Amino acid sequence: MIVFLILATSIKCQKDDNDVGQTDAKIMQSAKVWFKNYEAKGENFALLKDLNYNWNDAEITNSKDGTQTIIVPIIEVKKDQTELWEQKLYIYKLSENNYEAMVFEIYPDADNSSINSPSFNGYIVGWDLKKGFVKTAKFENNRLIENGVLTLALKNKQTTGKAPSNQVACPAGIECDVDGGGTTDTGIQLKEVVVNNNYQNPSGGGGIIYNGTGGTNPNYSDAGSYTNHGTGTGSGSEGGEDQNGNSTDPCGQMKALIDVTKTGNMKPSIDWLKGKVMASVNRLEHGVEVKKLMNPDGTYRYEYNQISSLDEFSVPLSTGSSYIGGAHSHPKNGYAMFSFGDVKFLRNAYNDASPSRKEDVFCIMVAKDKAGNVNTYSIKVNDFALLDSKVNSVWNNPNLNDKSEKEKLKKIHDEQAVLYDESGGALEESFLKQFGAFGISIYKADPLLTKWSKLELNPTTKKANLVPCT
Repeated sequence: MIVFLILATSIKCQKDDNDVGQTDAKIMQSAKVWFKNYEAKGENFALLKDLNYNWNDAEITNSKDGTQTIIVPIIEVKKDQTELWEQKLYIYKLSENNYEAMVFEIYPDADNSSINSPSFNGYIVGWDLKKGFVKTAKFENNRLIENGVLTLALKNKQTTGKAPSNQVACPAGIECDVDGGGTTDTGIQLKEVVVNNNYQNPSGGGGIIYNGTGGTNPNYSDAGSYTNHGTGTGSGSEGGEDQNGNSTDPCGQMKALIDVTKTGNMKPSIDWLKGKVMASVNRLEHGVEVKKLMNPDGTYRYEYNQISSLDEFSVPLSTGSSYIGGAHSHPKNGYAMFSFGDVKFLRNAYNDASPSRKEDVFCIMVAKDKAGNVNTYSIKVNDFALLDSKVNSVWNNPNLNDKSEKEKLKKIHDEQAVLYDESGGALEESFLKQFGAFGISIYKADPLLTKWSKLELNPTTKKANLVPCT
């Protein structure tokens, strides 16, 4: 009997171990299949192409926020094998067959410093495989002491007053500095330049440069939480109560967003964007991603992720089931009004949002006009079927069939720029004429962000009228 019980227990333990192993194998295989399909959809960012993923050493864990995470080591291509930095692919399982991914690069100050160590010193960089740079920060004793930005510095032997004709092309998704023309020479070089997973050696060399921008965030104050799912750059997220009060009226929804009596309202995030456009140097776009998340008691809260782009005319803002849109700034060299790309983002955000969040979706834009006025606008969806049809009509124009997505968007924006130029500064009227039949409405906030008004085109005077939201 004793022998039988020991044998039965041994068999059961072996079966349990096998079950765990099979479950892990299924989780890993599902993530691997998803990632393979994800990579196949469109080009990867130039600095993240052809990475060598070591799936044999991948591990399944939970991020500090509880999200199931598959961490896949990457066999790095290094010019010098003594370099300490490493790359890892993080795949976040949000629900069944629903994943998101990021690549993190870890630059420790010492070879025995791990991001899981309480004494980690160094830098961490987060990349979106499709869009490029997302965020970076410096850590001391495993505490985030400042956020930062990255620049791809490209050098050439012959430095003249003109850009060299053999200049290496700057990939979209990261700002480039050629011949030290910017301020990047004062930064920290994290590594030498890698393009398409092969070292491109411009005649004078080059590298990925880190520059600190200051600021910290309690939501990811240590290295472990910095790799959580959904952590953006800048000041990160601000949780708060449901702002719209379940209102289906666009005016009511916009008003609730900036209601300073509500915990976690969006006004600080919009003020952050206003500060960017009022700065003495305003040459890049910045953005804020907005999520609507359910609390354990069934109520909702908003979370905001501030993102500083390295591109002059775009900022990568996520869409998805829990996102309800976002806000962004326009640089000095841009137009102080929505672009077709902004309208297309609104369409995508509405389309990707869960059914219960679609009515909340918006796109806010902050810009300084030629007169020096800082204006805050928002667009909302009135008729999604019409919006979807109109956006597709522009995007799928047969005259654009031979162009890449980037070339297509540039062509559309170039044509839109002509219309804005011809308006003589009447950008609001021009926008209403261009997009008045797109199934959307546009709203304008007062300078102090205390109220909104709907913009409508007067059929007689052809001027934009402000209709206050009540």
